[in-house]
Amino acid sequence: MTLHKQAFSLFSTSLLLLVAPHLQAAPSEAQWQAFSKAAVSDHIIPRYQTLNSSSAQLSLAVKQLCQQPDAASLANSQQQFHRTMTAWQGIQHVQFGPVQTLMRNFSLQFWPDKKNLGAKQLNVLLSAEDSNSLSAERFRTASIAVKGLPALERLLFAKDALSQYQTHPFRCQLTTTVADYVAGMGHDIVQEWQLYQQEFQQIDGNGYYDDTTEAVTDLLKALVEPVEVVRDMKILRPLGKSAERTKPRRSESWRSERSIDNMVANLEALHELYRTGGDNSPYNLLKLQGASDQAEQIELSFSRIIAQLKAIPMPLYQAVKDPQQYKQLQVISGELKAQTTALEGAMGPLEIQLGFNSRDGD
Repeated sequence: MTLHKQAFSLFSTSLLLLVAPHLQAAPSEAQWQAFSKAAVSDHIIPRYQTLNSSSAQLSLAVKQLCQQPDAASLANSQQQFHRTMTAWQGIQHVQFGPVQTLMRNFSLQFWPDKKNLGAKQLNVLLSAEDSNSLSAERFRTASIAVKGLPALERLLFAKDALSQYQTHPFRCQLTTTVADYVAGMGHDIVQEWQLYQQEFQQIDGNGYYDDTTEAVTDLLKALVEPVEVVRDMKILRPLGKSAERTKPRRSESWRSERSIDNMVANLEALHELYRTGGDNSPYNLLKLQGASDQAEQIELSFSRIIAQLKAIPMPLYQAVKDPQQYKQLQVISGELKAQTTALEGAMGPLEIQLGFNSRDGD
């Protein structure tokens, strides 16, 4: 070996020794297992418990409304609806596990309802006034469009809701049935998660997941993909093709004027998941991979987008028609797109392949 080559070899070796302490291996099996356990015990199950308790309170409030249909009982039912919808939006990003059983995810919220099936099928039920259609057996086989929170929103937030409840007893029966069904789903999901969490506690190939990476991939998909959903479905749909062609009634939950609240709940939940696990959170694991700037960018973006949404001073269906707010919503849409790109890019340092996007082909 020539003197020049020897010198170059020594320089290269020295450089590697200098850099090596700063290079980190991919997150270990133990780190990912710790994150998985924390995600389930500290994030997923508590949020389903909140959905369970709030939907139970909603069911009780609706029964009280039907016993005494006055302005106060209607307002209480509407308030309990808001709490339940906030709870659902706070766990909506988890689209695996017990929530998929019997299509509970769609039964809880069938949206977007592109063909207005909810209104059509609710009107059929209301017109028929057939109490037999509300029996447990028959309602279990009813359309998902009339079983969940959008159906309750139509019933509880109609302009003439109070007079309808005072003059049409069947409307109360229907509302009670739907509220009970939502509460039943909330109860069953959290009970089943008590067993399903074992899939994340000891992953040995004998359960649902073949290995820890497969389980972590489901959890990280629940972190990454919903950001795109918020942008595409909850902002861009009502924004329409231009400021002159907005579609306000394509806003999620526009009747209850909580479209923005829904998005805030979505993003706050994702932000929490990003920080769940302490030293083994995606946020901290990214920093351990030498991607501190990337980790901080995602962290700050979550906070900034949530603050921007909270600063919108009117319901979304009004904001899309306001020139200034329309522009602001476009800015938020751009921020969400950038956040999706940042989160997808973060999977590289973490050495996670998300694979098929469940929204591909929508």
